[in-house]
Amino acid sequence: MSVLKYGLLSAVTASVLVVATSAFANSCTSQGASCKAWATGQFSSYKAACQAEIAACKQRCKAGDKRFVGVYSGAGGGQTYPVSECR
Repeated sequence: MSVLKYGLLSAVTASVLVVATSAFANSCTSQGASCKAWATGQFSSYKAACQAEIAACKQRCKAGDKRFVGVYSGAGGGQTYPVSECR
């Protein structure tokens, strides 16, 4: 398998993992934990963005916009994940 195919497969697998784990997250903090768990290995540069998004999510949530914005900037990135609690 070529390096490009392996990299693409890794990105798709990681994206699926984030979507799958986001279904269980019900707060900004728990969704942020899922984000940080995703941000390992080749995606470790996103850990700080995951942490920053927790605070942004809490602020949006308190204003009535209950969603966590995904931090991945590649293809398919920037997805939003609903939260039910602002904590």
